[in-house]
Amino acid sequence: MVAITVTELTCACLDETWRRRWLRGEWPTTRSFAPPGGIPVCGALFHRLADAFVAWLAGSRRKAASLREAADLWHELYERFAAGELERLSRKGSLDSAYHLSAALKAFCERVAALRARTPGFKNWQDLYLANEFSLKEVEFRVGGRGLLVSGRLDAVRFYPGHAVELVDYKLTHGTRMKHDLIQLAIYARLLALARPGLDFRGTLEYYEPKLLEVEVAREDLESLFADAVRPVLDELVGIDRAPGAPAPQPAQPPPAPVRPSRKDRDDLSQAITRCYADFKLEVDVVGRQEAPQLVRYRIKPAPGVKVVSLAHRAEDLKVALALPAAPVIAPAAGAVAIDIPKERPDTVFWRDLIGRDEFAGHASPVAFPVGVGVDNSLLVADFADPNMCHGLVAGAAGSGKSEFLKSLAASLILRNRPDRLKLSLIDPKVLTFGNLPDLPHLSEPVITDLSAAVPCLECAVADMERRYRLLAEEGVEHLGARIAAGRTDLPYHLILFDEFGDLILAGKEAKKEFERLVARIAQKGRAAGIHLVLATQRPDKNVVTGLIKANLPLKICLRVVNATNSAIVLDQTGGEKLLGRGDLLCDRGRGVERAQSPYVTQEELRALAG
Repeated sequence: MVAITVTELTCACLDETWRRRWLRGEWPTTRSFAPPGGIPVCGALFHRLADAFVAWLAGSRRKAASLREAADLWHELYERFAAGELERLSRKGSLDSAYHLSAALKAFCERVAALRARTPGFKNWQDLYLANEFSLKEVEFRVGGRGLLVSGRLDAVRFYPGHAVELVDYKLTHGTRMKHDLIQLAIYARLLALARPGLDFRGTLEYYEPKLLEVEVAREDLESLFADAVRPVLDELVGIDRAPGAPAPQPAQPPPAPVRPSRKDRDDLSQAITRCYADFKLEVDVVGRQEAPQLVRYRIKPAPGVKVVSLAHRAEDLKVALALPAAPVIAPAAGAVAIDIPKERPDTVFWRDLIGRDEFAGHASPVAFPVGVGVDNSLLVADFADPNMCHGLVAGAAGSGKSEFLKSLAASLILRNRPDRLKLSLIDPKVLTFGNLPDLPHLSEPVITDLSAAVPCLECAVADMERRYRLLAEEGVEHLGARIAAGRTDLPYHLILFDEFGDLILAGKEAKKEFERLVARIAQKGRAAGIHLVLATQRPDKNVVTGLIKANLPLKICLRVVNATNSAIVLDQTGGEKLLGRGDLLCDRGRGVERAQSPYVTQEELRALAG
């Protein structure tokens, strides 16, 4: 049976020449080199020291369990493990490397202290670390009846609040290797799913450069990346021949996790809601029930003298009385109080079903797209040609469905426009959203994954915008839509999608200032010129979504975020922290906040759009 390591399989997925050499029986190197002029970062030594330190933490319960502060953790790490290695590097004259390693290890200790603080009921370090250098040895992939044994060692597997475990890979630099690191993590995720069927997990890349840069990756993103980038390579590695166009054989899938008995989402809970409130002497009548893809909304009418706040304070009691998996969202609505009860098995809203609905198909604008299905099952459509929606801000934590929303947005515009009518600029520094899209003819340039190329892309857009304005003025036309309606179609619409723009905001004061200036210019004048901007982030805090950026992006899309503060920054109201994830969103199209379920577009549909 063929055997390969995770590192080798990653190289095979990214480098066709490497893959061919491996198939010929050669042993091509998997070693990566630092860029010319860079500081050698001693990655192997960092891994060894971090591994030894965590093993000591997990093994020395009495001494280590008392360590709480980053400074105390660094003292133990330095004295027990790092001092001799740093001194050796200094004696060799590698002072820069020694300084970088020392700073990275200090940042690692700060991270460990933060992890302890977030662990409820912490007693010792085994409450946090399931394993360090977690070994996955000779896990078998079954491909077309043939086997491939894959082995590797994860840097760490940690317990994570709200999830079963967190797969962690440490890196000392990312540079242009982000895609390599993500594919490697996706392979580890598949190995773990095969070795531990039914385990719930998420992935994290931790870059110590030396300051920590954390990249959280939802399980769905890891599975999608594996399907797109790894699964086709597995066929070739085991020597499977198949006819052109035939579907790829599926590798062995882990058995599904056992499904626990639960209430039926379609059970009418009206009487149970009334009884629960009656137990607290709160009289209400249920006056309506509406089933949405992700929830069931009950509209209740409180009796005279019953305050809305009194009803909202009983959310936890409703959770217990109705045996709900989470507390319902209770908020005032028009003429009633709405109680949103989440479904345990939300319905998937498929993009292919929405694009044929009259609300979208009958919309005349070429830059309109479906946001999702509302609670009343109506279709929410946004239109970049509308001044209230001409540019967008999208926020959502890992697992919220942000990447799928952005893909469906791009797919909707591609469907409506030929390549000569629409140009797309996709900026994706973390390679999670657009890194594995098929080659789309609408792209103005290849997907931008290098953060340093983002500002030049926006500068080119500003220059093009000014050129378009001069042309519109010469022709006496107010905006691009009117020009196209008059029969002049040589200028396409231009959409710039920037996923995780927070990386650029946090890159430095000058980068932030220049970025905000360019965003403001495009936002203020771009609509008339047919240039539209969508910025997305998974960290919508005040340092990322600044007042200048927020004020210039009128369309707001908030998927599930970490806390109420993040929600308030995006929408000027809380609620985003209570969303269910997987595409459940709140949207402000200039007419108040609306709740919807965003559509899911498959990779096959994206390939079909690419021709």
